[in-house]
Amino acid sequence: MDDSTKEFLIHILLVIHLLGIAVLLAGFFTSMKDMKTGMKVNPGVLHGSYLMLATGLGMAGLAVDPSKLNVVVISLKSVVLTVIFFIAHTYRKKESTPVWAVPVIFALTTLNIVLATFGNVTGE
Repeated sequence: MDDSTKEFLIHILLVIHLLGIAVLLAGFFTSMKDMKTGMKVNPGVLHGSYLMLATGLGMAGLAVDPSKLNVVVISLKSVVLTVIFFIAHTYRKKESTPVWAVPVIFALTTLNIVLATFGNVTGE
């Protein structure tokens, strides 16, 4: 596969990755009305988290020059998304969700955005 095709696929995966972020944040904001009583985990949070994980790993796998990737940042982002996924999976169908669950998902999503922005994923 030539470099221009890889770049095109990376851009498509990036758009899907950003949609996953939007789904995660939308899941948080739709639950905010129940903040004092314990927010429910929106099923979109679960779908958005594994969508982000799959597309993020796909972008890393399609990198034109894999030796320039910052594997520490990619690993941290993957761990953060995995934690988000497991919190969402654990509490998505429970009647009583702990008060901390959804705000932690929001904080981890924000951390993931900060890592993507300032983490220098490409190592350049």
